[in-house]
Amino acid sequence: MSVLWDALNNIDNFAISLLLLSLGIALFYEMINGFHDTANAVAMIIYTNSMKATNSVIMAGIMNFIGVILGGIGVAYVIVHLLPLDIMVSSDQNATLVMIFSLLISAVIWNFGTWYFGLPVSSSHSLIGSIVGVSIAFGMMHGFTFSQSVNWPVVYKILTALALSPLAGFGFAYLIMKLSRKIVKNPKFFRTPSTSEDGTKKKKPNFWMRTGIIVTGAGVSFAHGSNDGQKGIGLIMIILIGILPTYYALNMEAHQYKIMQTRDAAANLAKFYADNNDNLTKLVNEKRLISALKIENTIAECNVNQVYNTTLEISTKLDGLKSYSELSSDDRWKIHTAVLCSDNFFGQAEKAYKSIDKDKSDYIADQRKQMITSTEYVPYWVIIAVALMLGIGTMIGYKRVVHTIGEKIGTKPINHMQGAVSQAMAMVTILLANFAHAPVSTTHIVSSSVAGTMIAEPDGSVQKKTVNTILLAWIFTLPITALMGAGIYVCLDYFIK
Repeated sequence: MSVLWDALNNIDNFAISLLLLSLGIALFYEMINGFHDTANAVAMIIYTNSMKATNSVIMAGIMNFIGVILGGIGVAYVIVHLLPLDIMVSSDQNATLVMIFSLLISAVIWNFGTWYFGLPVSSSHSLIGSIVGVSIAFGMMHGFTFSQSVNWPVVYKILTALALSPLAGFGFAYLIMKLSRKIVKNPKFFRTPSTSEDGTKKKKPNFWMRTGIIVTGAGVSFAHGSNDGQKGIGLIMIILIGILPTYYALNMEAHQYKIMQTRDAAANLAKFYADNNDNLTKLVNEKRLISALKIENTIAECNVNQVYNTTLEISTKLDGLKSYSELSSDDRWKIHTAVLCSDNFFGQAEKAYKSIDKDKSDYIADQRKQMITSTEYVPYWVIIAVALMLGIGTMIGYKRVVHTIGEKIGTKPINHMQGAVSQAMAMVTILLANFAHAPVSTTHIVSSSVAGTMIAEPDGSVQKKTVNTILLAWIFTLPITALMGAGIYVCLDYFIK
């Protein structure tokens, strides 16, 4: 918080207002994320009456909190790298602010609207679609080509994860449900939640089934926090870096030894480039290694032929440095950009060397991790704030989605075993995605896992109307939020000018 406090004491009141407003919208987005996604984690617990609704959402909030704390920041920086932040910061402050507010407004409108109608729609899709749409509008209005406006390789990676993860959840759930039918013979485990004799509430499952539903539900909450929480963290880091680049381009609280770590890694990578110049030059000529940002003007360019000098400059500027506060504002941003360019190039080199010399590939990977420690970081207060807002969202908006998950996906209400299996497989799928630093949709993974258990039953099937609605929402959320974000950007840019 000391860096934020320092920033607030050194910027004008108008900038403070814009910063607080944008952070407020971002945290509200996280609360809506709780409406949508965390509700999926407690849907089975509440629907089967395994635990009281109040207790289940409190448990989900706690598990989300822990998940965010322990989830890391790999997914967060996949979100950050979607945007050409260097272009944003180096162009003009007004354009940066318009870009940030446009993507925030677009994501919030779509998330809140779909929640209101009880649709299990992906918060991830809405955020990513908004970022892509705003980035394209920003780039095209500032003289960049379509390919330059967005970090397309990262977009393709995210889209692949978003497409494959629901299929994985469906497949895992289908197989485990089939296996459960063969192994578990006790019909109590496959009962559909039934109401009590007075018709006031559903009967509780037996002890073992109830335990399984609660534990797997808690696991989904943890997995949700570890993945979706990072999207909110990434969104807030976009805001902080975009509005306060002087204070957040580098980790101003980094210890001297962390700075030395970045310096030494940069020096090692520069030496690696010099020692392997012939091979790297050949890879560049074959277009197997390209520039990080294909920008033809002087705003922000990563020149593939200047990687050695760029990487060496990092080491030179950090030599003898005890704190990043000793650097000028311009030098802080130059280091940030240099690390981005160098890391992008050597990331490509790491992949290329896997088939040439695995030891060298491993060496590059290790040095890259050391080099980015001062640029890929998250202040602890950001993590806490996101965790709290996810928990609050859970407790406010869970009811609308619970009914959809429990009764509207299958032709029959979900049974106890289906609830436990779908939750367990959703948890596994999300955690695997987290390990791969892939942002995925908890909503669609849970929904597809439920559908997998429904199809696996001997007399089971799905309600085509609900599944088609979810599928259409999955397909159209990205393009709609992209168009919405671009439109909002154009309008706000017009009024500000």
